[in-house]
This record gives sequence, structure tokens and C-alpha cells, in this order.
Amino acid sequence: MMACASPGMPPGGPVDHEAPQIVKVAPDSAKTGTTPKEVIFRFDEVVSERPSGASSLTSLFLISPRDGEPRVDWHREEISVRPHRAWRKNTAYTITMLPGLSDLRGNTRNTGAVTMFSTGETIPSSRISGVLFNWPEARTITRGGLVQAWPRGDTTLVYITATDTLGAYTLSTLPPGDYVVRGLSDDNNNRGLDRREAWDTVGVSLRDTIALNLFTFVHDSLGARLQNATLRDSVTIDLSFDNALSISQPLTPAQVRVLAPDSTDLGVTSVTPPPPDTAANVRRLGRPIPPRSVTIKLAHPVRAKTAYRIRVTGVRNLFGVARPGDFTLNTPATLPVPAPPPAAPPPATQPPASPIRR
Repeated sequence: MMACASPGMPPGGPVDHEAPQIVKVAPDSAKTGTTPKEVIFRFDEVVSERPSGASSLTSLFLISPRDGEPRVDWHREEISVRPHRAWRKNTAYTITMLPGLSDLRGNTRNTGAVTMFSTGETIPSSRISGVLFNWPEARTITRGGLVQAWPRGDTTLVYITATDTLGAYTLSTLPPGDYVVRGLSDDNNNRGLDRREAWDTVGVSLRDTIALNLFTFVHDSLGARLQNATLRDSVTIDLSFDNALSISQPLTPAQVRVLAPDSTDLGVTSVTPPPPDTAANVRRLGRPIPPRSVTIKLAHPVRAKTAYRIRVTGVRNLFGVARPGDFTLNTPATLPVPAPPPAAPPPATQPPASPIRR
């Protein structure tokens, strides 16, 4: 006789859908006067040696101050972290585990963890915090955002932290002093600054706490190249460049010429940047958004089916590099008609005078 199967969980228990949880960190956070061989993160289950949320275990950990890439080792339920060379004497350390650690089933942590200790007798309380922006793109840098600080004149002691999902950062346990602070968009995740990555550097004097927003951009030493010219109508042309333009030294009409085939100069009456994407972006950044394009107005209209030479001189990018530009604009057979000027508002009407009562 066959018996009916009783309801219950399948063999092995319920399927695990939870990401690994930290059960202990050694040494204890905020401990002083200790020089451990390594910092141990212990979890409630075996973690993956090849995390699904990162390229490697090493890429998930930061030691601040750093002396190179940390040494990270896998021990099933534990991960050990130590500096590339050795812990410095009388130094407070912050060890950060970034989001991305996973278990053997691929359940991935979307949060990180931070612990700290000191090889000396104290942990400084000074800190620098703020938001890391990509300035020309008017956005915060979340993935790959790094902020570093080192004492002015001493690049051997580099504090480091990563931005969170809002682009915010905090450099903590810094002794008071004068620092150089650099924020960067680490696009290739090598924890270094490469040529085409956006960055910003600011000098600060730290005594207690400092709120410091960083505005990164690509420091292009070649200048801004005139990339394209688009005819909007017979007297309006949009010029676009390959990187952001200077706000402190904007392009002027005297720097732009539009020449007909017979070298007749059509004259430029105005150069205006585009309006910002949103007022909210400007409020969030707290400064104007640098343009990548400008609109020029001509004193004389272009003709149909004609090649015009557009020349710009001394246009400066955000890095302050000046560069000339040259572009050929071929007008179509039918020219767009200029938009009519906005209608003038109706004259204000005066309300009738109230009678004077005697």
C-alpha cells in the first residue's frame, strides 16, 4: 500500500534567498592600541570567493590610509584583510567593505560595512564629508566614485573612501592639519587616476569637520574642439564642442567668425549658452552647469546651398586651455525660417481713480 506524502519542506530545508550577514569583526571596532595581523570579517555562511557583485574580493575592500592594494584572503565563512605592506605605528585605520559580496547561491549584499581601529592610543574625530559630482553632466558619482586626502606635502599617507548610492562620502579618523582632497570617477576600477577620468582637487585646513562638495571634470590639456555646427534658421547656428567650456571666460562674439565663400564676414551679434537642463540640477550643484554648446546669432542671414567657414579663436575649456576651431557648414536648399520674436506684453492699465470724498 502506498501512503500519501505528507506536506512539508523539501530535503535540505528552505531555499536560501538571504545575502551573507556579518556576525563578527575582529578586532572590535574603535579599539585602540592594537596592531592585528589582519582584520577578520566573519559571516553567517560560506561566502563566494568570486563575488557576483564585483570583479574580485580585493575590489570590495578599502583600507584607509592605504599603502597600495589591500591583501584580501578567503576562508569560507571569513575574509581577512591586511595592508599591502604593514600597519603604520600610531595610526588610525578605517576598513571599508563595499556592497557586492555574495554567497555560493549568488545572493548579493547591497550594503557595505565599516570598522576602525588604531595602532596608537587615540582615534582622531576630524572628518571631511560631502558629495562627489560630475560637474558638466550635473549628476552625482555613485559607481566608481572615490575620494582621497593626503597631508599637504606628504603623498605617502593617503586616506581613501568610496561614495555611496547618493554620491555622498565621508573621510573619517583624520588628524587635524592641511590636506589635499581629490575626488575622482574611477571608471576602470583600478583605484588610480587615468587620463580621461573626471577629477577635482581642493586644498583644505582641517580642524574639526568640513563639508566639502567636489566637482569633477575631465582635465583635457588639448582644449575644447569645435565638433559640429547645426543651422537652426538663417541667422541662428548651434555650435557644439567635445568637452565643457569655461564659465569664468565664456566665448564672446568677437571670437567667432562666419565666412561666406568670398570671405564676406556675416558678423556675430551674440553668443549664448543653452539653458540648464533643470533648475533642480543647478540648485543641487550650487553652481552653474558648464556648457558643451553655444548658440550664435548672425548680423546677416546665410544663403541656401552655400558652404560657410566657421572659425572660433581662444575658446577655453574648464581646464583653462585655449584652442582654435574650424568647421564647414553646408546650408540646405531650403532654409528654416527664423522664429518670430515674442509678442510684447500688453500695456498695463491704470485702475480708475477713486472719487475724492470731502
